Amino acid sequence: MIRPDDAATLAKGVQGLYAEAETVLLQRIANALATGGDAPDWAEQKLLGVQFLRRQIDRILADVAKDVPGAVERAIGIAYNRGVAAAGGELSHAGMVYGAFNEVTATDAVTSLVTETLQRTEPMVFQIRRTTVDVYQKVVTQAAVQTTVGTMNRREASRLALIRLAKNGITGFRDASGRNWAMASYAEMAVRTSTAQAMLQGHTDRIQELGVDLVHVSDTVEECRICRPFEGKVLSISGADVGKRLSDGRRVVDSLAGARRKGLYHPGCRHSHSIYLPGITRPAKDTADPAGDALRQKQRSYERRVRELKREAAIAEQFDPQAGKAARAKLRAKQSEFTAWREANDRKNLSYRTSLSTR
Repeated sequence: MIRPDDAATLAKGVQGLYAEAETVLLQRIANALATGGDAPDWAEQKLLGVQFLRRQIDRILADVAKDVPGAVERAIGIAYNRGVAAAGGELSHAGMVYGAFNEVTATDAVTSLVTETLQRTEPMVFQIRRTTVDVYQKVVTQAAVQTTVGTMNRREASRLALIRLAKNGITGFRDASGRNWAMASYAEMAVRTSTAQAMLQGHTDRIQELGVDLVHVSDTVEECRICRPFEGKVLSISGADVGKRLSDGRRVVDSLAGARRKGLYHPGCRHSHSIYLPGITRPAKDTADPAGDALRQKQRSYERRVRELKREAAIAEQFDPQAGKAARAKLRAKQSEFTAWREANDRKNLSYRTSLSTR
């Protein structure tokens, strides 16, 4: 059976590359602002030094740009093969063993997935560069204004501005629906979506070779409201059987493509499909799990907050050891709270979601 959660595991390598780059970029900004003391012309010096900061940014992003294409291609290739293997297992279990484990040549769809994913991630390098410089210049200007009006000194103003930045990370990346993402989250979403699609494509290619046209959608715990209407439903890969009443009384509700257009397999979707054989396959019942979805959303909220506090600590340490120590204490308190919540609700510790570095 396809396990779409595997897509998140495959995507974490790419997510880690961007998360680590994001942290280092914020630290470079913090370090550039921390130097120079309280000279009267501090703001002018910092703005003149933007070219030096750009060179540091370019070196960091060059490493990301070098590593991402290979990581994306590997993740999608592995995902496709897992989909093929899952279909082979289903075919064998159903007694349709002929050709079940023969090699399947990746279709053009897989090549397209790699291309589409890189088209989403590669332009990020240019946007990150521009956004990082913009952030630096904005912090310098804000700190200068607050220092001038006497509300706080330059160091305090710079640290406060960067802590606000740490809360959100480097943002400005929009998906097709217009939603705004932080850079690491956007990269993970793009690759996770593509690897999930590659697994489904591998599965579909395998079963179509043997003339299987019917699949049914998995019952996934903690499903979102978009996918809930499709759980356990029978779909036609080709679309030729849509509306057909099957021998076991089930009806084919839509084509696979039609279900996708209505939201199934959206970015981050954890659903899959498997072979449907009338009279043999047991359909899922009572699939709705809104309470589980609420728990999942709560966990993601905790994970985002832990990442924010990690970035805040990394920035604070560039300014003042005492500030760094206080930020670390706040981080540990939130991590303890998160651990207690996970244990109380029997949730898995998905540590890669809160990591700011590659592994």
